Amino acid sequence: MKIFSLEQVDSTNTLALELAANGSGHGTVIWAKNQTGGRGQQGRIFASPLGGLYFSLLLQPDLAATELPLVTLAAGVGCCLFIERYCDLEVNLKWPNDLYCRQYKLGGILTETTPVSPNRTVMAVVGVGVNINTSPEDFPGEIRALATSVYAETGKRHSLKNCLSSMVEEIMQQVRVLEQDRDKLLARWNEHDYCKGKTIRWNTGRRCITGIGRGLMDDGRYSLEDQSGKMHAILAGHLQPVP
Repeated sequence: MKIFSLEQVDSTNTLALELAANGSGHGTVIWAKNQTGGRGQQGRIFASPLGGLYFSLLLQPDLAATELPLVTLAAGVGCCLFIERYCDLEVNLKWPNDLYCRQYKLGGILTETTPVSPNRTVMAVVGVGVNINTSPEDFPGEIRALATSVYAETGKRHSLKNCLSSMVEEIMQQVRVLEQDRDKLLARWNEHDYCKGKTIRWNTGRRCITGIGRGLMDDGRYSLEDQSGKMHAILAGHLQPVP
C-alpha cells in the first residue's frame, strides 16, 4: 500500500485518475484532510468538512469489465465491517453507494474507471468519504439535518491515520471476496441493506416510481416492487427512502 497524504485537494478521485495515467498501480491511496471539490454520484457535490476521512484507492481487480460496478458494493461492505468492528457502530448501505447510520448519511463511495490501457487493462478508482470525527456544526447548513458522524453517534474521536489503513485493508479484502465468490459478497451487502422492506422512491431523472425495496439481485442491480406489484430491476438513478 502506497499512501500519498495531502492537507487539501480538489478531489482525491481526480488526483487518483491522474496518478493512474502516470503509472501508479494497484493499492495506491490518495488521502486528503479536506477536499474543495469532492464529487458524489451523478455530478453531485460531496461536502468534505474537516474531521472526515477522504481517500481514493486504485485497484486492478480480477474482474470482467461488466463486473467493475460491483466494486462499489464490495467497498461499501468493507467500510461497514470496519466501522462496526473498530468504532462499535451499526452501519447500513443504501444502494449503490451510501453509508447510513439510523436515518442519517454517514458517508459515500464514488467508483470511477480509468480509460482502457494499450494492454487492455482498466483500473478502478474507489473514492471514499466517511464522517469520522466531524462535529455536527461543521456540516454545511443544507445537509446538517441529513448527515451524521461516528463522533456524533458515539462521542468518541478516532485516529484518521489508523482508520485509513484499516479501512483500505478491509475494502481490499472484500474486493478479493468479490473476485472469488460474488454470491458471498452480495449476501454480505444484503445483510446491511438500508432500503429492504422500506418504502422508497426511484428517480431516474425522467420519472419517479414509488415502491418497496426488495434487495439486491444476483447481478448487483437493486429490485423494487411498485404499488401494482410489478418488479423493477434498477441499474441507475437515485433511490430515496420515503418518510
